[in-house]
Amino acid sequence: MRLFRTFHGGGVGDVGIGIIALGAVSLEMVVSARYGYHRDELYFLVAGQHPALGYVDQPPLAPLVARLAAVLFANSLVGLRVIPALLLGWLVWTSSSIARLYGGGVHARRIAALATALCGEYVATAHLLTTTVFDFAAWAGVLWSYAHFLGDERPRWLMVAGVFAGVGLDAKWNIGFLLVAMVWGIAVTPWARRLSDWRSTSVVVIVIAALGWPDVLWQALHGWPNISVFRALQGDASHNRAVYWPAQVLYTGIAATPLWVAGLRDLFVRDSPDRRWRALGVACAVALVTQFVLGGKPYYAGGVFVMLFGVGAVVAERRWTQRRVGNRRSVGPRSIIAALVVSGALTLPLAIPVASARSLHTIPLQKINYDLAETIAWPREVAQVAAVFHELAPVQRRHAVIVAGNYGEAGALERYGAQFALPRDRVFSGANSFWLWGPPPEWATTIVAVNLDPALLRRLFARVRPVLVYRNGLGVANDEQGIEVMVATGLRAPWSRAWAAFRDYS
Repeated sequence: MRLFRTFHGGGVGDVGIGIIALGAVSLEMVVSARYGYHRDELYFLVAGQHPALGYVDQPPLAPLVARLAAVLFANSLVGLRVIPALLLGWLVWTSSSIARLYGGGVHARRIAALATALCGEYVATAHLLTTTVFDFAAWAGVLWSYAHFLGDERPRWLMVAGVFAGVGLDAKWNIGFLLVAMVWGIAVTPWARRLSDWRSTSVVVIVIAALGWPDVLWQALHGWPNISVFRALQGDASHNRAVYWPAQVLYTGIAATPLWVAGLRDLFVRDSPDRRWRALGVACAVALVTQFVLGGKPYYAGGVFVMLFGVGAVVAERRWTQRRVGNRRSVGPRSIIAALVVSGALTLPLAIPVASARSLHTIPLQKINYDLAETIAWPREVAQVAAVFHELAPVQRRHAVIVAGNYGEAGALERYGAQFALPRDRVFSGANSFWLWGPPPEWATTIVAVNLDPALLRRLFARVRPVLVYRNGLGVANDEQGIEVMVATGLRAPWSRAWAAFRDYS
């Protein structure tokens, strides 16, 4: 009988929530191979073949998962995206669970689940295997664990939060902002501060350090190259601030925005005994505002919406119940669900490739979601570069390598090169960790240069000639459209000296 109540009475195992989570995962898998690999995914596939404690621009988790997926799923694009899709299911379940912990009934839990499942930010992120999907999953885990701790005050939940935080650091350092925000929230909330004894705190710190040390050590041993990457990202800070708050509405959805706003407000004002949650309200607010002030990308603090959707759904349910008791009109669960579905349907074309790739020429959705256009036509580009390589004179071809300007191009050449008879171990790049996997061999006196600075090539080579301007054949504007491919011969200095000029940590 208890099991029956769990599944049919809106408990943790509520069938409705399971259907929502399964639907979200299934949608991701249906469109998983619609366009192609993202440039980051191509990079991670290569990085996974160079196991390390860290990389120039990210910790080791994403490359290791990419390598695992390649082994398990025969190096297929669909297989690569199984884990990100499952993590969307985790976000859906976590938000629903937080609603339950906050006192929500079945309607609140289902609304929280649906808001998360249709959140454009989460749907777009879970379509790709990038550092961000693991980052969001870790943020959700930390917030969910601490919410459990607030509920029963058992220190084990702090240990669980520490595990999520440590794994999050293995994916992306961004979770550090959440940890700082939570410390701030605990410090300014008397009830939460009283719960934070030094022993539990010390153990949590040890757990986080034990899991998160690999990339820190790697960065220290390699001169902290991630600092150069952070500086490059700061070049967009002014633009990020200008679009930050409108982006929160667009990314979460018009119908879901009132939910998370109400959730954030309620975390601050709700009376005893739930004022203990105020620490999480402060943490979410600090995380959002900090990224705005620092000029971070609008999605950097996106992990907080799992919490805010859950709390906001409870607020909506509470208002509806109170008004129904008083025979007053109110927006009911069906209306909220309908609004979320309509809002989510409008957002989906911006988040995942439901439209044809060619349609991006006439409806440039990539101006809103940059990643859409960065997943098209990679095989075509590799085919054209391979044609240039094979057209070299036989003597030149024996002493030629390909050097790409960014890691997406290099990753695509590695992934598809064999299909176009490109020799193995002939692809190099100065971009991020690819630079560490160089330089080319000393016998390489000719390069096919893909998207490299002509001035740099003329300084290092005796002869440089343009041979191709790449077009993706779809008329879609993206970072690869219009790049130049050149052939450079007569290397003026040995690669041991020349390679430093190609380094690009950004």
